[in-house]
Amino acid sequence: MGVYVYCIKEDYRYPSSIKGREFENEWFRLSKDGTVIVKGTHYKGYAWDGCSPKLKVKDWYLGAWEAVLNFETGQSKTYYASLIHDVFYQFAKEVRSFIKRKEADKEFYNILKRDGMRLARVYYLGVRLFGWFWWYTAGSTPPFFKKNN
Repeated sequence: MGVYVYCIKEDYRYPSSIKGREFENEWFRLSKDGTVIVKGTHYKGYAWDGCSPKLKVKDWYLGAWEAVLNFETGQSKTYYASLIHDVFYQFAKEVRSFIKRKEADKEFYNILKRDGMRLARVYYLGVRLFGWFWWYTAGSTPPFFKKNN
């Protein structure tokens, strides 16, 4: 995508409810106990766009709004939710055979609630209604964008 709002340079560990499945690549690991580790120490860090969709125009980002500061975490109230959600969606092509989109979306919602996001249900509804496009086209060009030979 190329529109990055955030970047972590340390590994982030999250205890998800997606248990009994394992996966690992260069950017994240899912353990059988449900622990998700986003590998921020890899390369120059893990970067993501926050809540999608986003469009960069000069020095402005247009699209889904990021939330106000969560004083407990020192980050936006959407920061950790979008991190975990984006890592699942970015690698959906690799994980969708054993992780359902609804599970990834539910983790997004749970983290928004944990971090005090008042519009958690609205954001969750947004990913449920529109997330299918990114989930099913991850790592590939959508059919309607392909050039006919």
